[in-house]
Amino acid sequence: MTHAFEFGRTAEGPDSAEIKKAAQTLVEVIKGAKVEEFISAIEWLKWLVERIDRSSILNFRGQSGCSLLHVAVASSKDDILQLLLFDADDQLIATQNDWGDTPFHTAAKTGNSKAVEILIRRARKPLNDKRENQILTMKNKHGNTALHEAVLNRHVNVVSLLLKEDLEPVYLENEAKKSPLYLALDTGNSEILEILLSYSPEPSKIKGLPPVHGALVRPDYGKNLNLYVGNIYVCVN
Repeated sequence: MTHAFEFGRTAEGPDSAEIKKAAQTLVEVIKGAKVEEFISAIEWLKWLVERIDRSSILNFRGQSGCSLLHVAVASSKDDILQLLLFDADDQLIATQNDWGDTPFHTAAKTGNSKAVEILIRRARKPLNDKRENQILTMKNKHGNTALHEAVLNRHVNVVSLLLKEDLEPVYLENEAKKSPLYLALDTGNSEILEILLSYSPEPSKIKGLPPVHGALVRPDYGKNLNLYVGNIYVCVN
């Protein structure tokens, strides 16, 4: 695959107005175009950004602090997302918007499972020599990881993809002291609950409010629910 952003550079520094114009043009193209039109737009923009480092455009943050990656994910433009990631540095996928959402959070909220798969492949490369998939444990301003958001928005496929990649987020609490398992009880989604329990999470590792509490305060949802606690199952009827 060739680079989407093969712009030239000179010694002269980039002009912020030109960067903004180029990035905003690409935002509108991403929202309404196919990948072929996006590539054509890149070709058309070369005259404008011939003096600009392509990373300056990729790192540009527009409305609500969203990057081009956020826009591509939210618009379900997965082919364009792949092109952007081909040129993006490792830190760009961890960029947070004004709500603290990374592109992963955006994909989880919108249920874009294809984007999640694409981002996961890139996230397998550790950031700053830290643990693999570190980005999956990043939290937004509500304290939610991408897994929290997938559970809250009832996106079963996204939940499955995230759990297959990394189990650690299932133990994390948000600002409301709720783990993804607790939220599954809050939302009443039995399919998601079954997926979470199928990974046999260790109760002692789950932070925040105990999930069994969420079942007990919702008797209509507690029927035939088996919660693994230590080495026993508690059946709530």
